[in-house]
This record gives sequence, C-alpha cells and structure tokens, in this order.
Amino acid sequence: MKKHTVAIIGGGLGGLCLANGLKKAGISVTVYERDQSPESRPQGYRIHIDPQGSTALHQCLPSHLWDLFASTGGDFSQGFSIVTQQLHELLNLARISAPDKIALHRSISRITLRRILLAGLEGQVQFDKRFLRYEEASDGAIIAHFEDGSAAQADLLVAADGLNSPVRKQYLPHAEPIDTGVVAIGGTLPLTDGVMALAPHFLLDGPVMVVPPSACSMFMAMWKRSGEAAQPLRSLGIEGPLPGDEDYLILALGGRPDFFGLHEPAASGSQLKTIMRRTTAGWHPNLRKLVAMLNEEQLFLNRIRTSQAPVPWKSTHVTLLGDAIHSMTPYRGVGGNIALKDAALLTAQLTQADQGQKSLLEAVSEYEASMREYAFTAVEDSLKAMKQFTGPKRYPAFSIFKTGMRVANAMPKLRNKLIPA
Repeated sequence: MKKHTVAIIGGGLGGLCLANGLKKAGISVTVYERDQSPESRPQGYRIHIDPQGSTALHQCLPSHLWDLFASTGGDFSQGFSIVTQQLHELLNLARISAPDKIALHRSISRITLRRILLAGLEGQVQFDKRFLRYEEASDGAIIAHFEDGSAAQADLLVAADGLNSPVRKQYLPHAEPIDTGVVAIGGTLPLTDGVMALAPHFLLDGPVMVVPPSACSMFMAMWKRSGEAAQPLRSLGIEGPLPGDEDYLILALGGRPDFFGLHEPAASGSQLKTIMRRTTAGWHPNLRKLVAMLNEEQLFLNRIRTSQAPVPWKSTHVTLLGDAIHSMTPYRGVGGNIALKDAALLTAQLTQADQGQKSLLEAVSEYEASMREYAFTAVEDSLKAMKQFTGPKRYPAFSIFKTGMRVANAMPKLRNKLIPA
C-alpha cells in the first residue's frame, strides 16, 4: 500500500495545524514557509479560538502540546457587548459553553499559538522558501518550485499561504478575493492602570463593538494573559512575554474610505490619528481619551477583502485551506477557526486515504465538498455582519432597550446577524 507525501505551502496557523495532524497520523509532511525564521514577522494580535477551533486543535496536536495550548491562553470571559458611542449598552451577550472541556471558547496570542504549533514540527518545516510555481509530474505527483532554485515533490500540494496565495493564483485564478470597500484603522495600547481606568467595564466580559448611528463602528478588545499561563511557556524556552505579546487593548474603526475622508491608497500615521480623532469627536470622553493615547507611528490601515464562492472545481493533487481559498471579513471573528477546521477535516480524510480506505483524490474531493459548504457560509455571514456594523444604524430598532429588554430575547434575527458565532 502506497504511503502518501504531503507538501504544505505556508506556515500559518492552518498549515501548521494540518502538519501536526498529519505527523500525528504518521503521514510524511513538509511545510515550506517564506519567512526566514519564526521571529521574522509579527503574527498579529490575540485570536479567539471558538469550540470548533479548539476541537480541531485537539484532534491535530499531540497531547503534550494540546495541554500546553489549553493552559497558556489569556483571561477570557464569555461575553460580547454592543454599545453606543456614549457607552450606553445595547446588548450584552454571554456565550454559553457546553460542559465539554475541549470544545470551549478560548483566547490566545497568535505568536504563542504559532510557537506551540511549530514545537511539534521539528524537522518538518523549511523556512526561507518562497513558492514560485508548481507543475505536475508524469506520475501525477506535484513538483513545487521555489525562488531559491530548489524544488520539492509530493503526492499532494496544499495551499495554506494566505489571502495572497501564489498557489491559488496559478491553480484557481478566478477565485481571487475582492475588495469589500471597507477599511479598518486602529492600533493598540499597553494595558496600563491608566488605560484600564478608561476602558469600558464591558471589556471585562469580552470584546465590545461601539456602534454610532453613522456609517462606521469601533471594535475593542483586551488581551491579558492569565497569571498561571506564563509558567507552562517555559517548556518552550520562553521566559516572559514574547515581543509583541504583551497585555494590550486594541481599538479599530471600520468603515468606507470616503466616510473617513481617505482618498489615497495609503496614509501616514499622523493622518490616521487625525481620522480617528475626528471620527470619535463627540463620543464618550473615555473613548476620545483612549484614541488620543494611541501612538500614531503604530497605527494600521487594512483594506478588507473577501472571497466569493467559486464554481466547484475538479479535485486534483492540489488543494487549499484557510484564507488561501475562503478569506473573510473579521466581523464574525471566525476566519482562523475555519482554517483550523479545514486542517482537522483534511487530516481525517488524508488519514483514511493513507490507510487505504479511499483513494487520495476521493479524500481530497470529499474534503473540498464539505469545506466549500461550511466555509463559504461563514464567508457570507461575515460579509453580512460587516455591512451591518459599517452601515448607517437604525437606532429606532434599538428603542426596545429603553424598557430593559435584551436583543437576545426580543430580537433573535438581529442577534443572529450581529453576534459572532
């Protein structure tokens, strides 16, 4: 019985989760990552791991790394709030988690999670490998070529190389993400006593969305590592927070460029700071003070793109996962979790193929059929949520709160559209 080999292009969370799952199943796998080292580039902010993401990691990680992941997260409350720009509560929703010890909501630093995933792959990750193109060998295998002149052959090539995937550009050129017409502008503040004093108390229950009547919104969330979480990290040789992994508060405005007065594709930190201060003028004094405290040199501007469901394609010895095929807006906070779900599903399918229960192409086809269904449902839900939060708000619809009633009870349709899963 032929044993399969898998080459993964991209060492992000989805690709590394898949690699861990395949290694755990005894399948030969190599990850080719463009970064020169794990420390070459910041890995973004905290990530909310939901029950489906937690389940996927549990399925793919060896037990000792799962235990490490489960014990090194941040303080995470189970809530989500929507408030006006004057910090009047419109909604306060507590996520109800099942008593399952695995399928939980968790919060973890992307930097820490990547280090945990890499710890299970000594010898399986090659850094400084920039993918150039692939070709099909005479026996059906795929040969990947890299910018340094090297090449690698595998029975299956998996694109886990993100939003701008070079593999997707060659394999499914019609499936390029589109611009949503919405941008995000924001930054972070160290979680000092002063910042904590100004931060809305709702943040102690979980992330907060500020929704003024105008066509924008502000996302706020705190990342704070629990006191007990730092100790287990020493097993990875980590003493204290990794650079970029300190406790912080994030503030990010979302809206259309014309609403913010953005007429150029780029803007300086000073311009972004001016936009944030102008947009929040008239908001609650604490919110204005927090915006004023942002370091303009560290502000970011992201143009939000989203995938569109492509016409189903014929399965081959090339497949895709995560943002490489189904990038989505951040407005439901599930993109990373869907990538982890992809990894667990593809691991299960390839394990069956490696055990001779089905052919490799059957495994890939069944994975892709399932992935297209759940992933593009999430893409569409995320796009709808973005339009809800960045369009003009119908505040009369919220007048029900004046009587003290909750959206969760009185407006289930609105709850389903606005609240991250």
